[in-house]
Amino acid sequence: MSNQPDNVYKPSEHDGLREDGQPDKRLSSEHGFGGDRERASEAGKAGGATQPDEVYKPSEHDGLKKDGSPDKRMSSEHGFGGDREFASEMGKKGGRQGGDDEE
Repeated sequence: MSNQPDNVYKPSEHDGLREDGQPDKRLSSEHGFGGDRERASEAGKAGGATQPDEVYKPSEHDGLKKDGSPDKRMSSEHGFGGDREFASEMGKKGGRQGGDDEE
């Protein structure tokens, strides 16, 4: 059962114009898919799969980026520097301050 009357004005059926003759911004190409249902459908089918199948990971290449330069995120001077075990330990401790293990 629908709450809308049978004769609802639809800008998509009137060249993207509202009843007052002004352009309906929801159908603009600057607003999302701009009424391009086919493109929206294709994007919907892809879902959250926006990453390529193969992603280069510096952590799997001795901390080097594709161009061969060092990835600063893997440096010991940057956060945990790729030390996952230490990062995990710190994560388990959470936001606690200090070196003691009092609970």
